Amino acid sequence: MEAKTEKIKVTVKTEKIKVTVNTEEVKELEISFPYYVKDGGLYCKFFNRSVAIWVSEYVFKSAIEYSNGAVPESWITFQPITEEEFNAKFKEVMNSLIDINNEKTI
Repeated sequence: MEAKTEKIKVTVKTEKIKVTVNTEEVKELEISFPYYVKDGGLYCKFFNRSVAIWVSEYVFKSAIEYSNGAVPESWITFQPITEEEFNAKFKEVMNSLIDINNEKTI
């Protein structure tokens, strides 16, 4: 007995679509260092274009970090803030981290 095979015709529709792969925006800034910015819970102090210290305070994470060359250049375009705003947030997060560390050692 021979098996029957059926041929099914499938139609595939080909479309041309546009996809944005990469966009580049160039901003020209006139600033002096140190330069202070913020974006949401991220507060950043730039010492120059590639050296910065930043404070991050989110519900899930608080941290103070420093980098001497691996800072995303786009961060410098965040909302400008004053030195006082940065220092207040730095002190607040530092005290919080000290308190958390002291709780762990008790």
